[in-house]
Amino acid sequence: MTVFPRVAGLIAALLFLVACGSQPISLTGRVLDQKGSAVSKAEIFTEPETDVVMTNNRGFFTLRQRLNESGETEPIAAGVYKIKVRKFGFEDAAYEVTIEGGPTKVPDITLAPRTPDINETAPDPTQEKEFEADTTSTPVIGN
Repeated sequence: MTVFPRVAGLIAALLFLVACGSQPISLTGRVLDQKGSAVSKAEIFTEPETDVVMTNNRGFFTLRQRLNESGETEPIAAGVYKIKVRKFGFEDAAYEVTIEGGPTKVPDITLAPRTPDINETAPDPTQEKEFEADTTSTPVIGN
C-alpha cells in the first residue's frame, strides 16, 4: 500500500504550486525625498490605469485593483505599467515596471524638490474623468 502516500504527496505538491501561483497581483513601493525621508500624501497613479492612491505617513503605497468600464473593481492584470508620482513642492516622477504575477515591489522612488511659481496652485489629487450623461435611458417611476 505505498500508492496512497505517493498520491497524497503529489496532491500536496500540486496544491502548494496552485497556492503559490494564485496570489493576487499587487504593486507596492515607497516614495522618499532626496534626504531619504518619507513623502506622505503623494499621489500615485499608473498607465494603464489602476487605482489612484496616496502614500501613507511612512511613504508607502499599494495598488491592488482597477475600475473596469462598468465601474466595477477587478484585479490588476499582468503587464507593463508606468507608475507616476506627484506631490506639490516636488518634481513629478515616473517609473516603469513589469508585473508578471503576484506581489511586485518597486525600488524606492525619490522625488526632487521644486519651488512652485507664485501663481501656481496645488493640483487637485482627486480629479475624476468627465462622463457624458446617458440620454438614452428613461427613469422608471412607480413600483
